[in-house]
Amino acid sequence: MASNPDVRSSMTSLAKLISQRDVIEAEILNLHTELRKLNVSMTEPLVDDEGYPRSDVDVAAIRHIRHEIICKQNDCKDLTKKIEKDLYTLHAEEKIVPTTSCLNAREVYFKPFAKVDLVDENSPAQKADLRVGDFLVKFGSLKYRNFEHLSALSKVVLENLRKPIHVSVLRSDKVVPLILVPDEWSGYGYLGCQIRPLHA
Repeated sequence: MASNPDVRSSMTSLAKLISQRDVIEAEILNLHTELRKLNVSMTEPLVDDEGYPRSDVDVAAIRHIRHEIICKQNDCKDLTKKIEKDLYTLHAEEKIVPTTSCLNAREVYFKPFAKVDLVDENSPAQKADLRVGDFLVKFGSLKYRNFEHLSALSKVVLENLRKPIHVSVLRSDKVVPLILVPDEWSGYGYLGCQIRPLHA
């Protein structure tokens, strides 16, 4: 049977994992910022039409940054899986020893506040791999606890034009981390998607 010390131990472990993940997320955002300073994204080709390395960008630096981003994204995904595992453990313990800490932890990481209803082709949202049916659990600084209206989401977007925003979505019962860069494009708005708030 679970005891209060068991729950506290699980909470401590979870807090460490979340802290590690937050650090890596910040590092990923900084790397994306550095990449944009070099006037490229993660997907733009680094060779010209004839197959030669582009002369207008620092190809070596870009490749290094892209490699770092991919490695850290993989680390972030691994930590996310560990966080999910610890949350399920807390959920099992909570059934025997209900605690406010358990409920708060699950609420922060699992409870979505909005849903993606539409994603336009070739939009910033599509490039970030945001998909129809995704549930937002984190959008920059926004989470279920502090989200009140879509205007808050719009504010985050406007404050981060052409800057990377860390987004976490709930997809098929899995938390998926994404990097979204709001920007002007051929369609409407800076994201190219429709997001609907969820109401209790």
